[in-house]
Amino acid sequence: WKTCAAWTLRRPVERITDDYALEDRFGLSRREVAKVWDAFHQGNWWERVHPYPEAWDLIEHLSGLGACVWAVTNVDARHLHARALSLEGMIPESRIVTLGARAMPEDRVAILRDLRATAFLDDRLDNVHAALPYVPICSWIHRDYRGFGEPENGVLVIDDLRDFGTVLQDFLYPVLVATA
Repeated sequence: WKTCAAWTLRRPVERITDDYALEDRFGLSRREVAKVWDAFHQGNWWERVHPYPEAWDLIEHLSGLGACVWAVTNVDARHLHARALSLEGMIPESRIVTLGARAMPEDRVAILRDLRATAFLDDRLDNVHAALPYVPICSWIHRDYRGFGEPENGVLVIDDLRDFGTVLQDFLYPVLVATA
Protein backbone atom coordinates (compact mmCIF):
# COMPACT_ATOMS: atom_id res chain seq x y z
CA TRP A 1 0.00 0.00 0.00
CA LYS A 2 2.84 2.33 0.89
CA THR A 3 4.40 1.87 -2.56
CA CYS A 4 1.07 2.57 -4.23
CA ALA A 5 0.69 5.68 -2.07
CA ALA A 6 4.09 7.05 -3.08
CA TRP A 7 3.37 6.33 -6.74
CA THR A 8 -0.14 7.83 -6.62
CA LEU A 9 0.78 10.92 -4.61
CA ARG A 10 4.07 11.36 -6.50
CA ARG A 11 6.09 11.83 -3.34
CA PRO A 12 7.74 9.71 -0.66
CA VAL A 13 5.37 8.28 1.94
CA GLU A 14 6.90 7.24 5.25
CA ARG A 15 5.44 5.62 8.33
CA ILE A 16 5.33 8.15 11.16
CA THR A 17 3.22 6.33 13.78
CA ASP A 18 2.11 2.81 14.66
CA ASP A 19 -1.57 3.65 14.20
CA TYR A 20 -3.71 1.27 12.16
CA ALA A 21 -5.52 4.17 10.49
CA LEU A 22 -3.56 4.94 7.35
CA GLU A 23 -4.08 8.71 7.67
CA ASP A 24 -2.33 8.69 11.01
CA ARG A 25 0.25 6.05 10.19
CA PHE A 26 1.51 7.89 7.11
CA GLY A 27 0.46 11.47 7.89
CA LEU A 28 -2.01 11.67 5.00
CA SER A 29 -5.33 13.43 4.64
CA ARG A 30 -8.51 11.37 4.27
CA ARG A 31 -8.72 12.62 0.70
CA GLU A 32 -5.19 11.33 -0.01
CA VAL A 33 -5.98 7.94 1.55
CA ALA A 34 -9.14 7.68 -0.58
CA LYS A 35 -7.13 8.59 -3.69
CA VAL A 36 -4.55 5.89 -2.90
CA TRP A 37 -7.23 3.26 -2.25
CA ASP A 38 -8.88 4.17 -5.57
CA ALA A 39 -5.55 3.69 -7.35
CA PHE A 40 -4.88 0.49 -5.39
CA HIS A 41 -8.20 -0.98 -6.52
CA GLN A 42 -7.72 0.15 -10.14
CA GLY A 43 -4.33 -1.49 -10.64
CA ASN A 44 -2.81 -4.89 -9.94
CA TRP A 45 -1.68 -3.92 -6.45
CA TRP A 46 -3.46 -6.83 -4.74
CA GLU A 47 -0.98 -9.21 -6.36
CA ARG A 48 1.76 -7.47 -4.39
CA VAL A 49 0.24 -7.85 -0.92
CA HIS A 50 2.16 -10.72 0.60
CA PRO A 51 0.93 -12.85 3.50
CA TYR A 52 2.43 -12.56 6.95
CA PRO A 53 5.71 -14.55 7.01
CA GLU A 54 4.43 -17.15 9.49
CA ALA A 55 1.17 -17.70 7.58
CA TRP A 56 2.56 -20.76 5.77
CA ASP A 57 3.31 -22.42 9.11
CA LEU A 58 -0.21 -21.73 10.33
CA ILE A 59 -1.91 -23.05 7.18
CA GLU A 60 0.23 -26.18 7.22
CA HIS A 61 -0.56 -26.76 10.91
CA LEU A 62 -4.30 -26.24 10.40
CA SER A 63 -4.34 -28.51 7.35
CA GLY A 64 -2.61 -31.17 9.43
CA LEU A 65 -5.45 -30.89 11.93
CA GLY A 66 -7.95 -31.45 9.14
CA ALA A 67 -9.19 -27.86 9.15
CA CYS A 68 -10.58 -26.25 6.01
CA VAL A 69 -9.12 -22.75 5.80
CA TRP A 70 -10.99 -19.93 4.08
CA ALA A 71 -10.01 -16.32 3.45
CA VAL A 72 -12.73 -13.68 3.75
CA THR A 73 -11.36 -10.41 2.47
CA ASN A 74 -12.45 -6.86 1.70
CA VAL A 75 -11.10 -7.16 -1.83
CA ASP A 76 -13.48 -6.41 -4.71
CA ALA A 77 -14.56 -9.51 -6.66
CA ARG A 78 -12.73 -8.32 -9.78
CA HIS A 79 -9.46 -8.72 -7.84
CA LEU A 80 -10.13 -12.30 -6.68
CA HIS A 81 -7.46 -13.82 -8.92
CA ALA A 82 -4.92 -11.16 -7.93
CA ARG A 83 -5.64 -11.82 -4.25
CA ALA A 84 -5.24 -15.56 -4.83
CA LEU A 85 -1.86 -14.88 -6.45
CA SER A 86 -0.82 -12.74 -3.49
CA LEU A 87 -1.62 -15.62 -1.13
CA GLU A 88 0.90 -17.68 -3.09
CA GLY A 89 -1.21 -20.84 -3.23
CA MET A 90 -1.77 -20.98 0.51
CA ILE A 91 -5.54 -20.90 0.12
CA PRO A 92 -7.19 -22.09 -3.10
CA GLU A 93 -9.02 -19.41 -5.07
CA SER A 94 -12.24 -21.38 -4.58
CA ARG A 95 -11.97 -20.75 -0.81
CA ILE A 96 -11.40 -17.00 -1.01
CA VAL A 97 -14.52 -14.93 -0.43
CA THR A 98 -14.37 -11.33 -1.62
CA LEU A 99 -16.63 -8.87 0.16
CA GLY A 100 -15.66 -5.64 -1.55
CA ALA A 101 -13.77 -2.61 -0.33
CA ARG A 102 -16.73 -1.13 1.53
CA ALA A 103 -17.75 -4.28 3.43
CA MET A 104 -18.80 -3.96 7.04
CA PRO A 105 -18.04 -6.43 9.86
CA GLU A 106 -21.61 -7.74 9.59
CA ASP A 107 -20.93 -8.79 5.98
CA ARG A 108 -18.02 -10.91 7.16
CA VAL A 109 -20.12 -12.41 9.96
CA ALA A 110 -22.78 -13.47 7.43
CA ILE A 111 -20.13 -15.43 5.51
CA LEU A 112 -18.74 -16.97 8.71
CA ARG A 113 -22.24 -18.07 9.68
CA ASP A 114 -22.87 -19.55 6.22
CA LEU A 115 -19.58 -21.46 6.49
CA ARG A 116 -20.45 -22.56 10.04
CA ALA A 117 -17.00 -21.39 11.09
CA THR A 118 -15.66 -22.83 14.32
CA ALA A 119 -12.75 -20.41 14.50
CA PHE A 120 -11.98 -16.96 13.16
CA LEU A 121 -8.79 -14.91 13.04
CA ASP A 122 -8.57 -11.31 11.85
CA ASP A 123 -6.32 -8.28 12.18
CA ARG A 124 -9.27 -5.91 12.62
CA LEU A 125 -10.76 -5.90 16.08
CA ASP A 126 -14.17 -4.68 14.89
CA ASN A 127 -14.46 -7.79 12.70
CA VAL A 128 -13.53 -10.04 15.62
CA HIS A 129 -16.01 -8.34 17.96
CA ALA A 130 -18.81 -8.76 15.41
CA ALA A 131 -18.05 -12.49 15.09
CA LEU A 132 -17.94 -13.20 18.85
CA PRO A 133 -21.61 -14.20 19.25
CA TYR A 134 -21.46 -16.58 16.27
CA VAL A 135 -18.03 -18.23 16.18
CA PRO A 136 -16.74 -20.32 19.12
CA ILE A 137 -13.11 -19.20 18.82
CA CYS A 138 -12.48 -15.59 17.85
CA SER A 139 -8.91 -14.38 17.76
CA TRP A 140 -7.29 -11.05 16.98
CA ILE A 141 -3.78 -10.94 15.56
CA HIS A 142 -2.28 -7.93 17.30
CA ARG A 143 0.49 -6.42 15.17
CA ASP A 144 1.32 -3.58 17.57
CA TYR A 145 -0.85 -1.08 15.75
CA ARG A 146 -2.56 1.56 17.85
CA GLY A 147 -6.09 2.83 17.60
CA PHE A 148 -8.18 -0.31 18.06
CA GLY A 149 -9.42 0.06 21.61
CA GLU A 150 -9.59 -2.92 23.91
CA PRO A 151 -10.63 -6.45 22.93
CA GLU A 152 -13.92 -7.61 24.40
CA ASN A 153 -14.09 -10.48 26.87
CA GLY A 154 -13.81 -13.73 24.93
CA VAL A 155 -11.39 -12.47 22.25
CA LEU A 156 -8.14 -14.37 22.17
CA VAL A 157 -5.30 -11.93 21.45
CA ILE A 158 -2.23 -13.35 19.73
CA ASP A 159 0.87 -11.70 18.31
CA ASP A 160 2.09 -14.59 16.16
CA LEU A 161 -0.11 -16.48 13.70
CA ARG A 162 1.38 -19.81 14.77
CA ASP A 163 -0.22 -19.35 18.19
CA PHE A 164 -3.64 -19.63 16.54
CA GLY A 165 -2.78 -23.13 15.33
CA THR A 166 -1.82 -24.16 18.85
CA VAL A 167 -5.09 -22.81 20.24
CA LEU A 168 -7.10 -24.71 17.65
CA GLN A 169 -5.13 -27.87 18.26
CA ASP A 170 -5.95 -27.63 21.97
CA PHE A 171 -9.62 -26.97 21.11
CA LEU A 172 -9.82 -29.82 18.59
CA TYR A 173 -7.71 -32.36 20.49
CA PRO A 174 -10.64 -33.94 22.40
CA VAL A 175 -12.55 -34.30 19.11
CA LEU A 176 -9.56 -35.79 17.30
CA VAL A 177 -8.96 -38.33 20.07
CA ALA A 178 -12.64 -39.30 20.24
CA THR A 179 -12.83 -39.96 16.49
CA ALA A 180 -9.52 -41.85 16.25
